[in-house]
Amino acid sequence: MNTKRLTMQIILVAVSSILSVAASAQTPQEINVTIRPSQTVEERVADEVKAQELKKAAEQKAAAEEAARIAELNPKNLLRRAHIIYINSDSDFFEVVQLQNALRKREEFDLWQLAIVDGWEKRNVADIMIEIDRPLFTYIFTYQITNRANGIVLATGKITAFDGNIAAPKIAERIIEDLRIARGEAKTKR
Repeated sequence: MNTKRLTMQIILVAVSSILSVAASAQTPQEINVTIRPSQTVEERVADEVKAQELKKAAEQKAAAEEAARIAELNPKNLLRRAHIIYINSDSDFFEVVQLQNALRKREEFDLWQLAIVDGWEKRNVADIMIEIDRPLFTYIFTYQITNRANGIVLATGKITAFDGNIAAPKIAERIIEDLRIARGEAKTKR
């Protein structure tokens, strides 16, 4: 008998809690309906012309944004903004420190506020990466300047030299010339 009474009490509590939740979940709803008279032909034409003008303006804005995005990826712009350099050599005949020293000796290096990072783990800080290579059995040293962030090739070149000691100043001169052209500066007369 006690179990029947207890069961009934539990059922009553459950039903009352369900009803209270259901009652609190219902909120009054308001629906506003606005009735407009139909547009005249002139109003419809004016609305269509306005919609076309808005669409044209949106397309022009999108085209301008696309042009700005493309201009940002222009190799000259990327090279112009570069300040931190990482140098890597794939050749046993050329040491990175040779080009680092040759670049630091250039007066433009300080004038343009350039910096060189050293070490493979610090290459992610650089704006541009310079790769130096010398094909086997040749006296040709090649360099390639790439944007570190997106891999776009910014400049390339080659010079002929007997060894890395002779090649480093020549490569440094070419790199500075590439930077000068990108920055739109005239060549200095000595």
